[in-house]
Amino acid sequence: VNELVKNLKDKNFPEVRKWVVSNLDNDAPVLLRRIYDACYDSLVPSSIPAAVLVIAKYQYQSSFVCDQEINILAALTELMVECEFK
Repeated sequence: VNELVKNLKDKNFPEVRKWVVSNLDNDAPVLLRRIYDACYDSLVPSSIPAAVLVIAKYQYQSSFVCDQEINILAALTELMVECEFK
């Protein structure tokens, strides 16, 4: 997850996509939980509430989507855009 956080901070979309592809064998809600746990160490405190809302939305949607890769990548893209990293 540390490598992912660095790529999110750098807004390195191609590397974030590679991370998602290489971690798709994990359950989507578990991945999103790991990302949530990393928020407290990697985000500016004022960005944590926005991150929680994004993660909750995509965790819920993971039950309905056909393609988990797109759903997880969309969640990470939204975090990349909406949140300020330390």
